[in-house]
Amino acid sequence: MFTFIPQLLIILSIVGIIVIVFGRATGLPNIFESKEAIGAKLQAEVRWVAKQLWHFVLEVKEISKNPHLRSFPKVLSRFHFPKASSLLFFGGRKALRVGKLEENFEEAERNFINVIKHDPHNEAAYAGLAKLYLSGRKYKEAVETYKFLIKRHPDNDGYYSHLGQAYHGTKKYVPAAEAHEQAIALAPRNPGYYLNLGQALEAQGHLEEAILNYRRAADLDGENTRYLMMLSEALVKKGEHAQAQSFLEKILVLEPTNSTAREKLMQLKF
Repeated sequence: MFTFIPQLLIILSIVGIIVIVFGRATGLPNIFESKEAIGAKLQAEVRWVAKQLWHFVLEVKEISKNPHLRSFPKVLSRFHFPKASSLLFFGGRKALRVGKLEENFEEAERNFINVIKHDPHNEAAYAGLAKLYLSGRKYKEAVETYKFLIKRHPDNDGYYSHLGQAYHGTKKYVPAAEAHEQAIALAPRNPGYYLNLGQALEAQGHLEEAILNYRRAADLDGENTRYLMMLSEALVKKGEHAQAQSFLEKILVLEPTNSTAREKLMQLKF
């Protein structure tokens, strides 16, 4: 008849402890204020809650004298909780990935900057911030951040490539081309770097040099229809319609439903 009483007591105890925890948590600092405070509070609160719940269950079950079970709360001291800087960093990465960028930009920027404040040597945070600026078209900020990264990591071809894209966004095509050339020097088998260099050269009016780089990109990855399209468009500008037509036909072999290539091909033929 009264078998439900222990279960009821457990439920009431859990509710009471949760209320107490919320009362204790009112003094918690803002997540962006201090990684030490966050880590300490998280560990202290979780361990306290687990210990209280565990001892209450032991008392209800009348097995609190068992030495093996009573030692369980001590295991909590060996648990490893994520650092606050890690939480902030992954928060920035998540904001960078999820939804529309304009809706998450400020959150991601704030998270990355706070990680850098707590850990000035965190390369991943700087890289995430630079990528955020580039994706958000904050090109001047992206330029400065990638230049900073390159000073620390001059052998990273990706940073040079992104620096070139950021310069391109500011319409500074000469330093953009120089950055892409550095990326190529470090990774000469990356076809995307030649495409980027070709675009920077074409923006300067150097069509012949641009075509050479588009060809190089297409040679390295002959099934990439974007490279083939850029090459065919540049050849049309140069007046070499026959060659442009051949590349458009190749695109249609690879992608029979590519309407853009079909329209451009029809224009050349008729």
